[in-house]
Amino acid sequence: MPSYTLEQVKAHCTPDDIWIILHNKVYEVTKYLEDHPGGSAVLIEVAGADATEAFEEIGHSDEAREQLEPYYIGDLPDQEQAESVEIYRPTFEQVSQSAVINTKKTSKSFSSLLSVLVKLGLTGAVGAATIAVFQKNWTPRQLLHALPALTTPIPLPRISGSGGSQFWSGVGIATITQLSLSFGLGVWVSTKLDVQQEFTHYPPRRPASSARLIRLPSTTRALAPRSPVLDPRQWRSFPLTSKKEVAPNVYRLVFALPKADDILGLPTGQHVALRATVDGKTVQRSYTPISNNTDRGHIELLIKVYPKGLLTNHLAQMEVGETIEMRGPKGAMKYSAQYAYRIGMIAGGTGITPMYQLIRAICEDESDNTQVSLLYANNGEADILLREELESFAGRFPHKFKMEGFVNGEMIAKHIGSPADDAKVLLCGPPPMVEAMKKTLAGMGWDMPGAIANGTDQ
Repeated sequence: MPSYTLEQVKAHCTPDDIWIILHNKVYEVTKYLEDHPGGSAVLIEVAGADATEAFEEIGHSDEAREQLEPYYIGDLPDQEQAESVEIYRPTFEQVSQSAVINTKKTSKSFSSLLSVLVKLGLTGAVGAATIAVFQKNWTPRQLLHALPALTTPIPLPRISGSGGSQFWSGVGIATITQLSLSFGLGVWVSTKLDVQQEFTHYPPRRPASSARLIRLPSTTRALAPRSPVLDPRQWRSFPLTSKKEVAPNVYRLVFALPKADDILGLPTGQHVALRATVDGKTVQRSYTPISNNTDRGHIELLIKVYPKGLLTNHLAQMEVGETIEMRGPKGAMKYSAQYAYRIGMIAGGTGITPMYQLIRAICEDESDNTQVSLLYANNGEADILLREELESFAGRFPHKFKMEGFVNGEMIAKHIGSPADDAKVLLCGPPPMVEAMKKTLAGMGWDMPGAIANGTDQ
């Protein structure tokens, strides 16, 4: 492949002539503008530059990397190549279940029995030596010389009479007896308390009788471990169960999860990718569900159909029972109550869907005290999406959520407010509206964000 210098790449930075650099490779992506899921503004912003860091920060999938291959035209020369950008990719390992306690098989073989007898014999020998010492008043040296004689039977001392030797003889006999019994009892108890054996190893002591069993209603249900419904790397098919046009060219689609009590498992702030083959071409787009993890057995999407939108038209033409492929979660943002104390939202059209996901999560979480102000712009009354749901949240949680339906500089100043360390502004809607709002907010002191969203943006 040919080589292109940084200066040569920089020359291709107009909307109708875009070259970018990814991992020291040069791509000509002008024809990819309309197909780019994130919109053309993202590619135009990085035109003629090294987009590696921004590309990896968003977290593109393996398929996105494969889609770039047809646009690869060359490499940077060795002297101009940048250092490799570290890429984080989660790994998934199969974890097998195993017992915490390793069971061992005990055997009552001759060797184990012999070991017990040897230990008992040693204990007896020590007791015999003790008796001999006190009976004969031996010194330690005399005891060493007399050890062979200790293997002969020891006559038991008479209890009658008096004297120290008879006392110590009794002590020796008692010691031998106690040690022998204690050791034997300890061995027997240890075999009964062997924690290396599972309880199923032992036979039942009392046969179960079904006539005596009283079944009580269970208050809790043990849930068997399940594999996640979504997979970030593998596509999975979900059938369409409901389709309703809720506004002109806007559809509310409901897809069934594998089981009726399954949850989607999508973190708040993230989205899913949809894929279909349209006219022999594989097309994928990202959408934010309006359902969340409290909705079991299904996933709901709100989509707007565009005249030239291949995937949106395909979705609008789907019949109940047909399937669509999904993959996820996707996205760098994972919302938490510490994200910001005050959040301003400006949305237009179907740009309300990621806002609604966040609004619902905040309002339904009693421990989340984040303050949310939404400015929602639409062409007319019929175009207001999720109106009932939004008005319900505003009525039930006035201390958390406020909503206005008109957007201008005065409304932004009144409801969004001035920049602060604990404040954020979120934008989503048609590109012209988003660009206009960026400029308005910048004039109020907010930092101007780029086309590629970052967690550090205001």
